[in-house]
Amino acid sequence: MLRDLPPNARWYSISVIVAGAVTFVLLVPRASFSPILPLLFLVLLSSLTSAFKVYFPIASGVNMSVSYVVDIASLILRGPHATMIVGAASGWAQTKFNAKGKNAPYRTLFNMACLTLTVEAAGQVYQRLGGTADAAVDSLPLPLAGMALTYFLANTVLIATAVGLSTKQQVWRIWKTDFASSAPSYLLGAVTAAAVIAVTQRSGYWLTLVLTAAPLYMTYKLYRAGKESDARQGAILEAAHDAIITVDPHLHIREFNPAAEQMFGALRINMLGRDVELLLPDAERKPQRHALGQYLTTGEGPLARRQLELTGLRSDGAEFPIEVTVARIGADARSEMTVFVRDITERRALEEQLRQSQKLEAIGRLAGGVAHDFNNILMSIMGSADILLMELEREDPARAEANEIKQAVQRGAGLTRQLLAFSRRQATRPRLFALAEVVAGMETLLRRLIGPEVEFELCGQAEPSMVMADPAQIEQVVLNLVVNARDAMPEGGRLTVRVDEIDIDEAAAVALVEGRAGRYARLSVSDTGTGIDEQTRARMFEPFFTTKEHGKGTGLGLSIVYGIVKQSAGYISVVSEPCRGATFIIYLPAVMAAEPSHTAA
Repeated sequence: MLRDLPPNARWYSISVIVAGAVTFVLLVPRASFSPILPLLFLVLLSSLTSAFKVYFPIASGVNMSVSYVVDIASLILRGPHATMIVGAASGWAQTKFNAKGKNAPYRTLFNMACLTLTVEAAGQVYQRLGGTADAAVDSLPLPLAGMALTYFLANTVLIATAVGLSTKQQVWRIWKTDFASSAPSYLLGAVTAAAVIAVTQRSGYWLTLVLTAAPLYMTYKLYRAGKESDARQGAILEAAHDAIITVDPHLHIREFNPAAEQMFGALRINMLGRDVELLLPDAERKPQRHALGQYLTTGEGPLARRQLELTGLRSDGAEFPIEVTVARIGADARSEMTVFVRDITERRALEEQLRQSQKLEAIGRLAGGVAHDFNNILMSIMGSADILLMELEREDPARAEANEIKQAVQRGAGLTRQLLAFSRRQATRPRLFALAEVVAGMETLLRRLIGPEVEFELCGQAEPSMVMADPAQIEQVVLNLVVNARDAMPEGGRLTVRVDEIDIDEAAAVALVEGRAGRYARLSVSDTGTGIDEQTRARMFEPFFTTKEHGKGTGLGLSIVYGIVKQSAGYISVVSEPCRGATFIIYLPAVMAAEPSHTAA
């Protein structure tokens, strides 16, 4: 829409549209429309060749627009006023026919106004320099050159100004980069138009039509082949999940596919012509811009034949990790570069989860080994304490000290059991039971434990979720999670314990790192407390890690939960943000209960 343009571009577009409309209304009535059929033929031919972008290949990599040749021929034969009708129709056809999508009305009016002003200015110059429809061939070079250069300057300057104001770039740089090199083709097109008119006048329209039919048909075939190639490339760009960005030798963006729009949160129209460094944070712009320029110029450098992990910058200022691969197109000074960008945020998160899992596994093995060795030492001390108690009289003052030794050993034994639970080496007694029934049996205990300040809710499903685990250990898991949730709500809140079943597909199983697809019983404990920040979430399952004050926690509660869940072939995840509460979700493999068999008497 017109209102989406920057203010300068908006007012410039309106000015060009108004100028074109006024010029058309004032000067078209002065045109000569007789004979009408050749004029209508010129209108039709210019519209079709313009809409379908039909070109004559005239040199290596250079094409000449057939619609431009038609416009020049119309200017020579019918004058500037009548040719404004040809130009306006051509501008209308460009945006209405064969377009990839629906163009805004202002674009159509702007194209019509540009061509109206262009042909009027070029025709006026042609006539001022002595050009007429029946002028001698030796008097045409100067009028033709003046007309071609006027057409070239008027058309390209109007368009370059619109692009520059719309994308906030320098108009001169855009004109110099994208349009200046096409000046010779305008001169050649004017000569071609004059030659076609001369042949037509001498040989007749039918012979000229026959002679031009073959090259026109070949041009159409080349056009169709090019359209099919462009369509395939466009389909690839549209369907690609990775961002595909094309940049010119000045590192300005020339193509920005839909995946790039979604990845960087910026519209294509707003990014075309902008510097590619806008997609990188300030700290990386200078070195990476140098690397891109080096690769574009020489084909060498840190980006050559390798993937590079960088940091991208979204339009809202958020940074995210990206993987960049570049491909150089061409080997001269006008070579371009295609940049393939992949968002690796999810991959980084999975890698971090895998590292965390491996880290906890290593800590668990270490804890298990230490617990066994420490337990052997404790047993030796316990045996010595028992011998002392047997040998000491009841009235002996040392008996109290021996009892204290024994109690300390028992406390140490409890610590080793917790370490063994984390390392998944504690002896268990698994059996088949309904998870919801075990949790429901703890309701009275849990309500007394959390106190009246916390609103407690226990939710379960109608059908029981059967799991194979140690019920006592599952009770310990629930107890530890509820205690942590209570401590996170010192001023009260809401605590919800929920049991249900869920089917986990392959995608969700990947998110659980070690998870496998299947049906799981899900136990979730949610609170409305202080929440857990990212740094704490990274370490909270480690033994002896705690955020509580000294003397108010050993830091083994969540590590025990982790060990028990893993020992039960389950998985645990945490969803939390600071000041928004926390939800611990435990997945235990659901087991179908065997139906009792009835033997016939």
